[in-house]
Amino acid sequence: MHRLAILLAFFVLAAGPAAAEVRFTPWSGESLAGLVEEAAAADRLVMVVITQPDWCPGCIQLDRELLRNPAAEEFAAFTRDWVILEMLGYDQPDAGVIAAQGLGFLGTPTTLLLKPGAGQTKLGEARQLAAVVGYPEDYVARLEAAVAGHDAIAAAQAQLRERNDVESLQGLADAFLEAGDAAAARRVYQSLLWREELSEDQRRGFALDAILGPTQRVEKDHRRTLQELDAWVTAYPEGRDAPAYHYARAWSLLWLDELEQARALIRTEFLDSGDPDSLASYLYLAFRSPTDALLADAEPRARQAIEQFPEHAARFHAAHGRLLRRMGRLQEAEAAFSQAVAGVPADHPSRGTYQGQLEFVRKELAAAVR
Repeated sequence: MHRLAILLAFFVLAAGPAAAEVRFTPWSGESLAGLVEEAAAADRLVMVVITQPDWCPGCIQLDRELLRNPAAEEFAAFTRDWVILEMLGYDQPDAGVIAAQGLGFLGTPTTLLLKPGAGQTKLGEARQLAAVVGYPEDYVARLEAAVAGHDAIAAAQAQLRERNDVESLQGLADAFLEAGDAAAARRVYQSLLWREELSEDQRRGFALDAILGPTQRVEKDHRRTLQELDAWVTAYPEGRDAPAYHYARAWSLLWLDELEQARALIRTEFLDSGDPDSLASYLYLAFRSPTDALLADAEPRARQAIEQFPEHAARFHAAHGRLLRRMGRLQEAEAAFSQAVAGVPADHPSRGTYQGQLEFVRKELAAAVR
């Protein structure tokens, strides 16, 4: 069964009787060409939600509040005539399909609103009306504006012509990144770095953003990312201690299967620091890594972190749960997520994420029994 079908089965199992929820269209890699052609023939919009509702905080919130919320009747009605596709951004086979379809995305969740035309068979060939990265407060308003004809890139370009300042240049770079146009974003960053009013810290930060956004996150060209990071740290040697620099290096090394270098970097920059944030970054890397090679060491380290940093216990219970779930130890993962939920007050900003992870693993357990 396709991974998406399993996800949908889980959410249907939890939702009970059908209500006014967004209607997702089942798909497979083989059926997408037909779906694109049919949407073009019927003059229908296609909304692609690139998500990871099993662990991504914004994805969990988007699901709970809008996409799979029976009370979100207005949004369900607004999207009723659309073809709505859900794809997992980082899990196979969906990740491979996203790349093959020519879709770029900056992170999860990313919502792409597309208008296919005659003769088109790939999602990436369709005209893109909107790209909403994350789950901002104006999520629905941005989709409504796109349907009404608003062009985010054209608006950012107009603002740049009017203001011609650093903020408007950054806004245009962000608009291109959200649209998956790495080359255009890179050109804007080059213009941005020429601005005389930038401080050295700002220039260094924007130069790093010009790598992490276009090359690593949109193009996912990890070999080029490492080359650009080497050039960056040569140009800005004072940035050698930046956590974002080391995380980006470790991430690309893991994707290139250069495990020994990745392990050495992780040990030096994350594990040996004794800082809970650095340790959390290591556990996140282990969970997100395309290889399972880090899991055996990371899982007991997560357990130790719960005792080592009791003030961050809920955070590390959740990290432990993610690792356990990836290792297939679902009952232990359920217990870990339960402890994370119990360890924070009702108004804690992460409680919804912990609760969503707990609900997801419980659906997996229920599906395994059926």
